[in-house]
Order: sequence, then C-alpha cells, then structure tokens
Amino acid sequence: MTNQRHSLQGLPEFHLHGTTQENSRGKVVRTARWVTVLIILLLLAGLSRALLVRRANAEFLATRSTENVILQVRVMHPRVGGYESRLTLPSTLQGIYQAQIYARTNGYVKQWFKDIGQAVKKGDLLATLDIPEVNKQVEEAQANFDLAKTAYERWRLLREHDAVPQQEYDEKFAAYQQTGSVLKRLRDQQSFGRVLAPFDGIVTRRNIDNGDLINAGNGGTAQTMFSVSQIDKLRLYAYVPQARAASVRVGDSVDILRSEAADKPVKGTIVHTAGAIDPAMRTLQIEIQLPNPDHSLLPGSYVEVAFTLKSNGGLILPTNALLINSAGIRVATIQPDGKVKMKVVVPGTDYGQDIEIKAGLKQDDKVVMNPPDSISDGQVVTIATARLKE
Repeated sequence: MTNQRHSLQGLPEFHLHGTTQENSRGKVVRTARWVTVLIILLLLAGLSRALLVRRANAEFLATRSTENVILQVRVMHPRVGGYESRLTLPSTLQGIYQAQIYARTNGYVKQWFKDIGQAVKKGDLLATLDIPEVNKQVEEAQANFDLAKTAYERWRLLREHDAVPQQEYDEKFAAYQQTGSVLKRLRDQQSFGRVLAPFDGIVTRRNIDNGDLINAGNGGTAQTMFSVSQIDKLRLYAYVPQARAASVRVGDSVDILRSEAADKPVKGTIVHTAGAIDPAMRTLQIEIQLPNPDHSLLPGSYVEVAFTLKSNGGLILPTNALLINSAGIRVATIQPDGKVKMKVVVPGTDYGQDIEIKAGLKQDDKVVMNPPDSISDGQVVTIATARLKE
C-alpha cells in the first residue's frame, strides 16, 4: 500500500515539469519569430531607403546633366578709357649746340690753346696753323694787286684827259678789280689759319697735337680738330611709334631716366616734333630740351625717355576676354535672348592686364570673361552672376 501511494503521488509532479518545458520552448519560438519579423522589416526599410536614395541621385544627376548642357559664363561691360600708360624710349643726351671743328685750309698745327673740359667763349682762339703755301699765294696776289692798282690809277688820269681809249681804260679797271678779289679771297683763306670757337661752350674733344698735318674740309681724309658743346641746356631726340604719335604734344613734360640715378628722374619738355611720320621707320621724331645749369648731365650719356600718355577715350577690356585664333581677334558677347554673338575687334594699346579696343565693340555689350575655345555663335549660355563688373 505504501508503495502504491508513493507512485500515485509522483505522477502529477512529472506532468507539471513537462508543461513548464513546453511553455519555455514556445516563448523561444515566439521570440525568434518576432526577431525574424523585425529583421525582415529592417531589411525592407533599408531596401526602401536605398531605392529612394538611388532614385534621388538619378534625378539629381539628370538635373545636373541638363544644367551642364548650357554653358555658364561670367560677363562684364567694357569700361571707357582714361588709362594712363608710360612709353619708354632710348635716346642720347646732346648739347643744345655742338659742333665738330675742321680746318678750312691745309697746314700744320702750330699751337693749340684749349684742351678737353675747358670753357670757351665765342671767338676764342683754339689753335693756329702754319700755312706757308697760302702765305706765299697772298704775297703774290698782293704784288699783282699793287701793280694792277698802279696801272689803273695812271690810266684813270690819262682817261680824264682823253689820252687813252675807253676800252683800254676798262681793261685796266677790270684787272684792278680782279686782282683785288683774288687778294681778298687768299687773305680770307689765310685767316683760316686761326681756328676759333663758334659759340660759348666747353671743349669735349681735342684730336690734334702740335706739328700734326691738317687737311682742309670735313670730308675725305680730313680730321676733326675739336668738338665743342654748349651744355647749359641739353637736348635729345626720340622716335615715337606711329600708333602712339597722336598722344604726343609740344609742351608735354617727360621724365629723363638715367641708370646711374634711376630714382631721380629729370624733367624735360617736348619743344619740337617732325610733324610727319618717317616712312622708313614709321616713327615720329621729337626734340626734347632740359636745363642743365650745374652741368651734372653729360652730353653723350645714354638715357631713357618716359612719356606719360593718356588714352584717347577708347574702350578697355581685360586681355583674357580676347579669343585669338585663325578667325582673328574676337570677343564673345551675350545677346538679350541669352545667345552668344562673336564680334571681331580691333585692339589698340596693350596696357598689360588690360587692352584698348579701338573698334568692333560698344560700351553696353556684355562681354564673356575667359571664354572657352569651343564657344560659338548662337550658343545658349547662362550668366553665372547677376551682377556685372563695370
């Protein structure tokens, strides 16, 4: 009996334990199902998001592709001139007066009196020449003149008494005048043995020494005896290119630049222009004068002449607005309908980053900056910024 009771008592406990295990297993299954569902939902959400992002990117790329078909450009209006530029040309300083002194007759240098750097006055004696041939000719001409004069005076007295024919008297008078002219000419030539300064100045060159043989004239084998310059005032010549000649005026001030004093320009004034373009060089010759009271500027020095030239009022554009190719020099302009119109222009003065436009453009034109080489007439473009650079 006791054993049966124990057996009956154990049966319900076994049943309760099996039910608990089944309940735990069900919970695990249900949890796994929910996790699976959640994972599927997350995957579906991620897939949906990826599809939406891909669609948005495709739409964005399509929009950008459409926008890229139309070229975006920056534009500006050309500005009116008023640009001042500097034109620098080479030149050489000269005395306001300068002369090469030659002998007027052949001879030997007897003595020279002025050396380089010495000041001279007009008419000062520079040198004397020994001219024995001319001296002998003067003596001979003097004798002929004296004889002709005596004969003339005798025939004049005789003619007064009608003792000689008029014809013979005229011949004696003509001989008297002829010998007098020859004597005067030779005496003038004799005076050339004294070499004189032609004006006030300084001797800048002496090419002779005592005893040198001097040939007359300034050609052939003749040599320069002295060079004399007046340097209280200096002058120089410059040659302005034809394209800039219209900007140069008599009375304009210029800067004279020297390499030894580059930071101290000297002012000069344009006093003359040639008034015509040299057809060989296509330049305009101008004369500039400048004072030199302290003689600090030396004739013969190399200098540079700097002209400040004002613009003639043309239009100004940056140089990067130009398209230069086989079609010429052009700019791209934007029409009111947003299309490109290429215009051929005539460039003027190049100022470096800017350039003058002489023809082919109007002030109210919208000019494309940095145009690509592929830009063409009729192309549709959009302006990148609404604000135009004036």
